[in-house]
Amino acid sequence: MSRRLAQSLVIAGLAAAMVLGPLTATLAGPSGYHWARKQPQFTLQVGDNVDGVWDGMLQRAVADWNKGDTVTFRIVSGGTGPQECHPVTGRVEVCNWPYGTQEGWLGLARLYFDERGDHIEAATVQMNDSFFATNSQYNNDAARRHTMCHELGHAPGLDHTSSGSCLNDSQYAVFNQLVPTKKDFKQLERIYSHTDSTTTVAGKQKKSKKDEPKDKKGKGGKNHRKRRQDDQRMRNQHAGVERIHTERAASETMTIETLPDGRKVVNFITWAQNSAN
Repeated sequence: MSRRLAQSLVIAGLAAAMVLGPLTATLAGPSGYHWARKQPQFTLQVGDNVDGVWDGMLQRAVADWNKGDTVTFRIVSGGTGPQECHPVTGRVEVCNWPYGTQEGWLGLARLYFDERGDHIEAATVQMNDSFFATNSQYNNDAARRHTMCHELGHAPGLDHTSSGSCLNDSQYAVFNQLVPTKKDFKQLERIYSHTDSTTTVAGKQKKSKKDEPKDKKGKGGKNHRKRRQDDQRMRNQHAGVERIHTERAASETMTIETLPDGRKVVNFITWAQNSAN
């Protein structure tokens, strides 16, 4: 079975198993997806639905990502069951469970969008113990740390990268690139350099010292206008796309689904190497 066919079958099976509606597209490239918030710096609650060794991995990944200034992750009590790992509005829910080797993935990050499709309003991150807690090459701390860092990095909207970051999706990176880099933090600064008039982030936010000055029309200045233009280009790019596309060299696939209520979900799927042979 070819890599492309194997990935396509797993993607279709994943969508059906989770009863989330039809798969509409698979895309590659920088996403620019973001949460709505009224200031460039904000706190994102992370629901802890993990156990065992994953508790330490989650704390370590949060500490690594919190070295940046834009997004501060704050661990709170979990709001879902680890097997279902349902989204909770305004938060990131992190779960681990033996989801099955037939699914073929190590980690899965899902970004749930608001009704307009403009902003992330919830996210889930899942660690597949069917690989990490069994007799496989991934049953080690390096692979766990990378995957937790990698999937948590998708939660604020970052895409995968070819740099030395934990967001690199290569098999080499799984065992060797365990933390975010300065480039990741710079990208977060770029994504969140504007402000929004509403918020999709739960919890009280501290007032930012770097609030962007507004232009005469109160629209947030040039950066805000550029962000809105980028958002429109993203929506235009996604509209009407129905084919499935995967990159043979990549260990991760990004897919977009449509829920029964019409809302969009973006999935970042990190594959186990032996699932794509």
